[in-house]
Amino acid sequence: MKQTTLHRQRGITLSGVFIFMLIMGFSAYIAARVLPGYFDYWTLQRIMQNVLQQPDIADAKESAIRTKFNKELQINNMKTVSSEDLLVEFIPNGVRLSVDFSIKEPFMGPVSLCLDFHAEAVSK
Repeated sequence: MKQTTLHRQRGITLSGVFIFMLIMGFSAYIAARVLPGYFDYWTLQRIMQNVLQQPDIADAKESAIRTKFNKELQINNMKTVSSEDLLVEFIPNGVRLSVDFSIKEPFMGPVSLCLDFHAEAVSK
């Protein structure tokens, strides 16, 4: 008596590997274009928090705050924004700093990505 056993094959095909690699490569390309903008945003958030943690910030004039902000920008080598982009608001019991900025990144051919950010920090 002849016994036949059927083995079902498992795994992925070569075309499946190519499709997977294409998707992963495209995702990595998008991340390489988008992440630098977010790094600038996070750095700017940290810079504004550093400015607001100065001990004399509540009594400082707007020009002094802008000077401290500009020094922090230079230390962190930030060229995305300048001290003129900073909006300084004196609120009860503190100061609110905010910056709106856009980053335009070339994507593919005539297509570009425009990333709009709003960074804000409030002293406590």
